[in-house]
Amino acid sequence: MKIENSFHVPAGVEQAWAIITDVPRIVSCMPGAELTGTTPEGAFKGKARMKIGPVALEFNGDAQLYDVDPKAHTMKVKARASDAKGRGTVASEMSFMLSPDASRTRVDVLTDLTLTGAVAQYGRGAGLIKEVANQFTRDFAANLESLVRQQAPAQPQKPVSGLSILFRALRAMVARWFGGKQA
Repeated sequence: MKIENSFHVPAGVEQAWAIITDVPRIVSCMPGAELTGTTPEGAFKGKARMKIGPVALEFNGDAQLYDVDPKAHTMKVKARASDAKGRGTVASEMSFMLSPDASRTRVDVLTDLTLTGAVAQYGRGAGLIKEVANQFTRDFAANLESLVRQQAPAQPQKPVSGLSILFRALRAMVARWFGGKQA
């Protein structure tokens, strides 16, 4: 499934590029994520936690940056993670493109996401998965803005509330269906 997102960073493109390519620094902005190490090949190992109602999911995996072009301000990230209890996998290929937008930087992200196993059943509808991804991006962008403004982005990350993200995603879908604004 392909998902397109964009957000703004309240900084010039060079400063935004330096922050976004600094994986140990940026991971604290990702809801529920934690960096656990690196591999000899230069990949980053980590875990992500999400709670959907009574179901707690924990994914362990790695991500590798490639096709990093500091001049064009583009890069790609390949990630793969498995649920710690064997309930499925998540794989993604992401492309990032940063561009100046007045005094800010626009970040466009294209994600090709694949879910397998039981985890794929939690968000059967493609529209729901996209809305959850959009909400995750909004939360990430808010944390990133705090980081850029030199405030602590968040205390050590707690498991992200899948139920909270799910309700916000459903509210956004319903608002779009009825032509209303997102809350």
